[in-house]
Amino acid sequence: MAFLDIFKPKVNVNKESNTLFGQTALGNNVVYQGSNQRPTVNTQILYVTTSSTTSAGRPVDMSMLTRNSTVMACVGAKARALAQLPIRIMCEADDGSYLDAVKSPEVGPRDKAKAKQVSNLLNQPNNFQSTYEFWYQYLMWHELSGEVFTLWWRKDQENPTQTPLEMYIFDSTLIAVTITPARYPSYRLSTPSYGFSKDQPLAAHQVMHIKDAAWQGSAGFNKGILAAELVGLDQDIDLYANYIMQNGAKPSGMFVTEQVIPDGKYKEIASRLKEAWNNMTGSRQSDQSKPGQGMLLDQGMKYTPLNMLNLQDADANALKTQTMKRICGLFGVPPAMIGIADQKYNNTQTMLDEFYKSSMYPLLVNIQQKLKQHLFPGYPSLCVEFDTRNFLKGAPLDQMNFASAGVSNGILTPNEAREYMGMKNLDGGDDLKQDAKPTDQLPGSSPQDTGGGGGSQSKKMNIGVK
Repeated sequence: MAFLDIFKPKVNVNKESNTLFGQTALGNNVVYQGSNQRPTVNTQILYVTTSSTTSAGRPVDMSMLTRNSTVMACVGAKARALAQLPIRIMCEADDGSYLDAVKSPEVGPRDKAKAKQVSNLLNQPNNFQSTYEFWYQYLMWHELSGEVFTLWWRKDQENPTQTPLEMYIFDSTLIAVTITPARYPSYRLSTPSYGFSKDQPLAAHQVMHIKDAAWQGSAGFNKGILAAELVGLDQDIDLYANYIMQNGAKPSGMFVTEQVIPDGKYKEIASRLKEAWNNMTGSRQSDQSKPGQGMLLDQGMKYTPLNMLNLQDADANALKTQTMKRICGLFGVPPAMIGIADQKYNNTQTMLDEFYKSSMYPLLVNIQQKLKQHLFPGYPSLCVEFDTRNFLKGAPLDQMNFASAGVSNGILTPNEAREYMGMKNLDGGDDLKQDAKPTDQLPGSSPQDTGGGGGSQSKKMNIGVK
């Protein structure tokens, strides 16, 4: 080392990598060129997979996912389930119960004012989308790309405590995440969007980033892309079926002969047969409904009927059904919900219960926690809640049985039951039934009533079968 090197300023070199364990070949690239002050900077940011290729050579990317009927049916089922839910702002009381922060008189004025601002934002996201459209689009990105980025638009973009006025959803394939030296995420765009560009990074408080399958801190796995073989197979079966329908044998039969016909004679016979066939079946003057129409065949020819190829001929039907069911399992949607498998309608409610509990509820918990983190800094008692009570209400008769059983067993007050049914409260209806005697089993809660029963129900009910 030269003697004068000790007078050179020390340069801090950040050796930390933002790549994701070997996924560099699959990520969306965002290249950030250096400025005049830092001319040598050329940072390539790589993030979660946005495309892949099957072993057979078929590319699987976002475009293909949106053109796959099975994937879109699963994503649509989950998106509709989320988009229809009412959103409420709740406040945790001292006793651990939760109150409606907008309507309850027990909530303090500071919390109530903040709750009203956030409620207005979530129920009117921006000027061109309804609440349903926003959350439908939100879930579409969440399921298709594995992550979703929400932009908070504030009057003062530098103030993280200010309630946003609007919120928008970024294109997940055009944004990448890096971690700053202060261990906060920073977001860069590869193309201008909503007035921002890749030269203008967005801070952590400006973007809410939710990951479907969180991986390596700032990234999320994409279920559709990582299951490239499965999705590619489903798409190829559809293409195979289309090629058969488009290019397969469509005539009802063919003319065959065992005799050897010279080439010149063959062309003459073929031309004559074609003209006779067209006159019989395609001519406007011929009466196609007239019975006994026929053609005179020579040269030992005979007519052989043909059956058009179909998926069953290649055993592709069973493979297609199996592939669709596996995709449904990947996205957590029961196959019967999108019309794949036959089902019995006596267990429809049980199927929906399982879908809401195992697929939708964990997703909602993640979204609610992220919304609280971004929208309620300094308000520990406030939180966002998607009202899921409509999920499990069932048919009107089921709702009536539930409300009646709750009141008669001293669990619900009459007004709580009426509120559950969507009715107005009554005076004096806020008291529980004092002489209620809890029963061993509520009416309508047996496995048979809920659709979960199986086997011989008559044996369980001690009914003799003659």
